[in-house]
Amino acid sequence: MFKIIGFLLIGCSFLLLACSEADTLGDEPPTEIVIEGTPSWRNGIGELVELKCASCHQVPAASYTPHGTPTTMDLRYFASVGMIRGGDFLEVWINAGILEQKLGGIRKMPLEYATPLTEREITHLKDWANNGAPE
Repeated sequence: MFKIIGFLLIGCSFLLLACSEADTLGDEPPTEIVIEGTPSWRNGIGELVELKCASCHQVPAASYTPHGTPTTMDLRYFASVGMIRGGDFLEVWINAGILEQKLGGIRKMPLEYATPLTEREITHLKDWANNGAPE
């Protein structure tokens, strides 16, 4: 009897962990953000960044945010406020190549185990950054 209850508890624990806060992480993107017209923060980029980046890049950090993630970046918002950098700061990193390669001590984004960006989303982000990252 105790063995059965033990197995049930372990099984339920695995199910709870599998359906944790990180439900957007995995091998396949949950949603592709398609932007019609010129990409801007208000026209698709904000939604894309919030869905695929801000789960780890927010202040305060989420419980599943990887160790070493900058603690002064909140990508849920466009504007930087004081020491907290917002989405308006992403232009620098995107143009430096953070979506394609590791930059210095900073890993390529998104991380290997995070929600991947589609090729179209990467194009949207690059177009947005190349156009001065308009709000």
